[in-house]
Amino acid sequence: GEMRTVFEDKMPTQVGDASLTENLWRVLPATKELIWWSQRENWVHLYLYDLTTGVLKNRITSGEGNVDDILRVDERTRTIYFMASGKERGRDPYFQHLYKIGFDGRGQTLMTEENANHVVSASPDGNYFVDSYSTPDTPPVTVVRDANGRVIQTLERADASRLLATGWKPPTLLTLKGAVRKTEIFRA
Repeated sequence: GEMRTVFEDKMPTQVGDASLTENLWRVLPATKELIWWSQRENWVHLYLYDLTTGVLKNRITSGEGNVDDILRVDERTRTIYFMASGKERGRDPYFQHLYKIGFDGRGQTLMTEENANHVVSASPDGNYFVDSYSTPDTPPVTVVRDANGRVIQTLERADASRLLATGWKPPTLLTLKGAVRKTEIFRA
């Protein structure tokens, strides 16, 4: 019943959205490790800590874009399946994609190649993922993927023809430059 501080994570200004924390960390009792998130480098990234010493073992994710959710952790293969946004250049930074990466930060792989927003759930054994993807101007497609991201089966392709027949028009997608002409702003 004794408590001890394993580590502290402080940021110079403020911790971002507190709702991020629920699915962005995992305690791994078998290996006495902790997967933890931090915004210390301006993006939400994952880090691997030793639970015994509290020492950082290594950074797991890197680069631009935020890790939004840990979908599954395979302790046997030491692989993390996670959702992230803003990692793919030239795409809407709000679109979420599924990735996998090793605990050591190697082998980051985009598993959902379509330029769309992906809503993904994993099967209990982690061998399959159900992925429903769409954009503001394209209807959803739902597929089953294997653990490498390959599409195994298309389950459903939404048909918007009746909606379009009523005269409905999809939103116009815009990409604008911010005030200093550096940052792209995506809007529908």
